[in-house]
Amino acid sequence: MNGRFMHSAGRSGTILIIVAGISALLAGLALTFLVRMRSDVEESRFVIQYAQAKIMLAAGCNYIQESSRIGWDRTRDLSPPTSIPTVDGLKIREEAFGWIDVRNGQPGPLNRAFQPLAPSVGKDKWPNIGTSVRCPMFVRKIPPYATKINTGFNPMLTQNPASADYCYPLLRYPDPQPVINNAWTHANPQDVSKTKYADYVKGDPTPIQSSLGKAWFRVFRDGPATFIITCGSGGTNGFKTWDEVDQEDQENYFGGPTSRLTFESYRASELRLHYRVEWSAAGIETSYHNLQHEVGTRVEHYESYPPNASHTWSGSSRRTQTWIKSPVGTIRWIQRLNSEPKFW
Repeated sequence: MNGRFMHSAGRSGTILIIVAGISALLAGLALTFLVRMRSDVEESRFVIQYAQAKIMLAAGCNYIQESSRIGWDRTRDLSPPTSIPTVDGLKIREEAFGWIDVRNGQPGPLNRAFQPLAPSVGKDKWPNIGTSVRCPMFVRKIPPYATKINTGFNPMLTQNPASADYCYPLLRYPDPQPVINNAWTHANPQDVSKTKYADYVKGDPTPIQSSLGKAWFRVFRDGPATFIITCGSGGTNGFKTWDEVDQEDQENYFGGPTSRLTFESYRASELRLHYRVEWSAAGIETSYHNLQHEVGTRVEHYESYPPNASHTWSGSSRRTQTWIKSPVGTIRWIQRLNSEPKFW
């Protein structure tokens, strides 16, 4: 009896050791799997943040281009505000002539009378040299001038061959249609109303909550036509430090005056990329040419071939448009900065 009991106890101990070893092995594998999963999530998050930041670079370049000539409000240099001319109830916007004025070479933006378009903001405010502007990005519920993505407002009649409209495009209905309701219907197209035209122009600027705190860009003007674009993917809204938040009285955006830790957590988890760019008044890249493009029987004066390319004479389907209108100038070069600049 004692021998059998000791033998049984020894065997049970062996089984317990084996089970414990297998359990430890499974726990190790599970831990390794969780660590790998976390690593994959962090890598995916970085890829998403990097993509968002690169999109902000494009947005920043577009902002520099467009604000070089368009989008300035005449309220900045007209007084009283009631004297601003309007068309259909909308204020006329002033046009500028470039960050370096193409008429006299002076730093812009200047109006038609060669006066600064933003004289009232002070020398320490954007768009003066040495100043910056923050541009938090989000999705609006309805963008300005938004149109429906529906198609088929003018269908082709194919059911009645006797009709005068048979197989003929019906261009009698407005196309496209605004997202804002303008009272239009197929049955009564004459009911279209312009009473909500101002709403169509304005859209609904209310941010979609899920799009807040995702990305932003910030532009610092360090010269007449050179800028530093900081592209951010995170929730700081483009503020460099909490002191800057405090100076602009924007603490409530982060939860109140005691929310510095919230800001710092956003700052620690977001990605920031810095670029230096130069704006140019040039309307087209100069490496394209417009000579001798009449090939065979085809004569085309509005397209040209890129020089020194293998497909230069391979056919019209690969030619490049060069009579491109670019009223807002172009970006001459983009330089990635390896470290955070002193001023941005």
